[in-house]
Amino acid sequence: MTCIANLALALMLLQYYPQSYPRQRTVPPQANPQGSNTDAVATFNGTFKVADKKYLTIGVEQGQTMRMYITSSTKFIRDGKPAKASEFQHDENVTVDAARDARMNLIAVRVEVVKPDKAAEPKADK
Repeated sequence: MTCIANLALALMLLQYYPQSYPRQRTVPPQANPQGSNTDAVATFNGTFKVADKKYLTIGVEQGQTMRMYITSSTKFIRDGKPAKASEFQHDENVTVDAARDARMNLIAVRVEVVKPDKAAEPKADK
């Protein structure tokens, strides 16, 4: 009987004196003048391979590929304007801003075509 009374007393005390949990501090989004997404945790440079309804695949250095999820909020950019994934060409240079979801999967937030530098192009002999 005393065991039940002690349990009831403990439950009443917990009800009146709840545990305090440390509050998490959230950082408000910052205005970014370069137009990049502040939700992104990483930026990848590579070549566009393929995009379907669920995944984006890009080629990165040393012949490796990366696959990340596409969501309804993924933005595709060409020449500074919104575009569709179907407008991107195979082996086109891209920059991908990515974030992580709750399961730590990579989510493509922003995919933009990068124009090759004219200085990097080989010059023709005249």
